[in-house]
Amino acid sequence: MKSDKKKLLIGITSDFEPAETGRHARYFLKEAYVDYVASAGALPVIIPFSSHVGISSWSFLDGLLLSGSGPDIDPRRYGRKRTFWKNTIMPDERVALETGLLTLFERLQKPVLGICGGFQTMNVHRGGTLVQDLASENPALPEHASGEHPILLEQPIGWIPRESPPVNTFHHQGVEDLGKGLVPFARSPDGLIEGFTDPSHPFFLGIQWHPERQTDHPLSRLFLKHFLKAAQSLADREESVPGGSPRYFDPTVSDQS
Repeated sequence: MKSDKKKLLIGITSDFEPAETGRHARYFLKEAYVDYVASAGALPVIIPFSSHVGISSWSFLDGLLLSGSGPDIDPRRYGRKRTFWKNTIMPDERVALETGLLTLFERLQKPVLGICGGFQTMNVHRGGTLVQDLASENPALPEHASGEHPILLEQPIGWIPRESPPVNTFHHQGVEDLGKGLVPFARSPDGLIEGFTDPSHPFFLGIQWHPERQTDHPLSRLFLKHFLKAAQSLADREESVPGGSPRYFDPTVSDQS
């Protein structure tokens, strides 16, 4: 394991609020994400989507957590016209950053965990599509915007169990068409995909619910454990290479998303 001076560095993407009268624009992140990562001994690194920081500059990170967000991804990102107008659209700079980071971490084979909006971004990045608003497109569906619901688990990888307590739910969109290479492992009782993974990647996993808000849930602990285990495994391999380092710049990765 890494020494205390070399804790795992886990990048967490931030949210954004534009400037208003009497207040500057700001990046921010909800406390629960930081606490979730730090509770396991890793060091959280908040990632802003600044145009002054190139994508490849983040290659020193050991893992990437894509956080959730209130705004929606612009439907043009997945080839659709906008049909739902009651929510705001995520800044394109954030989408560009997150898809660029996903490309980087896929190339470097470093672990990725996507939560809620991050889960949806991972699907769009892989060519999938989203239901723009579950309630208006299918009023017969159960409530997903608040509360909790049961989860039905499949088993594409061995450490995901067959049964689980209910999970929380705070989303109005959902996966429509699944992206390339992604395999579902969890669904809500109405059939909506709630979790997927890419079995060809060391750890590329997205979940629609919020484990950072449900830290006593067995799946919340399990996801974090295996996410950091994958990060540690890669860091150990890099440190074992003579002259190698887990903190490196990859000049072959473009800064363009």
